[in-house]
Amino acid sequence: MRHRLRFVAFLLSSASLSAQPAPIARVDTLVATGQVPAAVALVDQALAAAPRDFEVLWRASRVRLLQGDALAEKSKAQDKLYREALALAERAIKANPGAPDGYLRRAAANGKVALFAGVLDAADYVIQTREDTEKVIAMRGVPALSEASAHYILGRAHLKLTETPRPLRMPLGLGFGNAADALTHLRRATELRPGFVMFQLEYARALLANARPADARALLQQLPALANQEPGDEQRKLEGAELLRTIR
Repeated sequence: MRHRLRFVAFLLSSASLSAQPAPIARVDTLVATGQVPAAVALVDQALAAAPRDFEVLWRASRVRLLQGDALAEKSKAQDKLYREALALAERAIKANPGAPDGYLRRAAANGKVALFAGVLDAADYVIQTREDTEKVIAMRGVPALSEASAHYILGRAHLKLTETPRPLRMPLGLGFGNAADALTHLRRATELRPGFVMFQLEYARALLANARPADARALLQQLPALANQEPGDEQRKLEGAELLRTIR
C-alpha cells in the first residue's frame, strides 16, 4: 500500500491533469538518452506500485535486458537479468495479449537467453523468438518502430543461425535460418527506422553474409555520423569500424 501511495504521488507530481503520456513512458526517453540507471529506478518504483500494468511490464522487461547487457558476458548475474526480462515479458503478454509490445519484449529476451546458452542448446527459445516476431509483423496497425524491431530481431535470428551448419540445426527445428531472409528482414528494419545504429550495423553484416561487400562498406561508413539513440551505440560504432577494416 505504501508503494502504491508513493507511485500515485509520483504520477501527480510528474504530469498535469491534461492528456499527456503516462509518466512510465519517460522510461523511453531515459533509455534513448543513455540514462539506464534512472530508467531502472523508475521501472522498479512502477513495478512495486503497479505490478500488473502492461505499460510498466513491457518497459521493465526492456530495461532488465539493458541491465544484463551492461554486465560481464556469460555471468550468472547477466543470465538472471535476461530471464527476469523474459518473465516480465510473459506477464506483459498476459496483461494485454492483443498488443505487440509484450511479444517484442519476449522475442528480445528469448534471443538473449538463447545467445547466452548457445543457440543449439536453446532451440525452443529461438523458435519462440521466430513465432513472436512473425506474429507482430502480421498484426495490423502496428507502429512503424515496433514493426522495425520485429524485423530486426527476426533478421538477426536468421543471421545468427547461419553461423551453424544447417545439417546440425535441422534436427532441432532450426533449419529455417538463412542469409537471404536475414537480409530481407534487416533491410526492412532499416527502411522503417532509418539512421538507427543498431539496425544499420546488423544490416551491414547481413550484406556481407550475402556477398555484397560494397553495399556493406557504404553502410558502415555512415555509422560514425549517426546519432546515438540506444545504450551501446558507441560500442556498435566501434564494432562497425572494425568490421569496415576487414572489407577488402
